[in-house]
Amino acid sequence: MNNVRSESDQSGRWLGLAVFLFGILFLVIVFTLAYRDLTGAGVIGQLTGSAPSVDAGEALRTLALKGVLLFLMAYVGSAVAGRGIGLYSASRAPHEQ
Repeated sequence: MNNVRSESDQSGRWLGLAVFLFGILFLVIVFTLAYRDLTGAGVIGQLTGSAPSVDAGEALRTLALKGVLLFLMAYVGSAVAGRGIGLYSASRAPHEQ
């Protein structure tokens, strides 16, 4: 028997939207942290000041580590947002019963 249900799954739809918004919030946090670190309060601001207050090698290693971690956080945030889109679209597709 091939019954196809055409109405959307409301709980899946809301869950998909919530997961998508959580992923977007995570991305906003990541880019806010990156902006804060790369402007005057971060390592680059300390290196480019009139009297550098940190060792350049150590500061560049710290900057590289922060860059890798921010990249990973951005990747995870976009993956979570993608899962939310997948949940939302799956809840709207016709389902077999």
